[in-house]
Amino acid sequence: MNQIYFTADLHFGHPNIVKHSIKRPFSDPKDIAWHDEWLLQLWKCTVDKHDTVYILGDLTFLKSEDARHLLEKLPGQKFLIEGNHDGSIQAYKNYFKGVYQIKEMTFKPTVAPFLKEDFKVVMCHYPMVTWNHKPHGSVMLHGHSHGKLDEYNAQSMDLRFDVGIDGDLANLRFLTLEDVYNAATEKISQHKCNSFAEYARNNYRSEVR
Repeated sequence: MNQIYFTADLHFGHPNIVKHSIKRPFSDPKDIAWHDEWLLQLWKCTVDKHDTVYILGDLTFLKSEDARHLLEKLPGQKFLIEGNHDGSIQAYKNYFKGVYQIKEMTFKPTVAPFLKEDFKVVMCHYPMVTWNHKPHGSVMLHGHSHGKLDEYNAQSMDLRFDVGIDGDLANLRFLTLEDVYNAATEKISQHKCNSFAEYARNNYRSEVR
């Protein structure tokens, strides 16, 4: 089965990310070339050309032409959910299967046999307090926070997860659909729920549906 991946906040070409993202194996903004090569090799070693990658924003700070050269090197069928730092790739949307502000997907057990039920996700670069079908058990995936909302998400009843590379869930790797599903399943099992819809019914206050 071809893999489905989720990632966010890679920040190719952004020297300050080296300084502020303490998990990444670089500490000096002058190391940005090494940082970008490390990220590129991580992508190439993870993603096959037939795999699907959902990028939840902030892919690159590279200038337009350099951004195009980068996109040419990244294997996989890429979907971009735009972040606040994706301006340089606006001219190259043809390198993506689709570009969105918010993307909703329902993954079915017929496509991913490890799923025990339909798995509906809502993807946005920014974390959301409420989202489509939340009262029915949909899961919210986001980036932007670089792991700073991990504790908040864990303590919240919401099924919301940071898939960014700096977050605890990803921990400097790309997340698979199974990784995300397992994280969501673990959260509902802590509350003795057997389905996402049951969890939503039991734990969310009444919201606009």
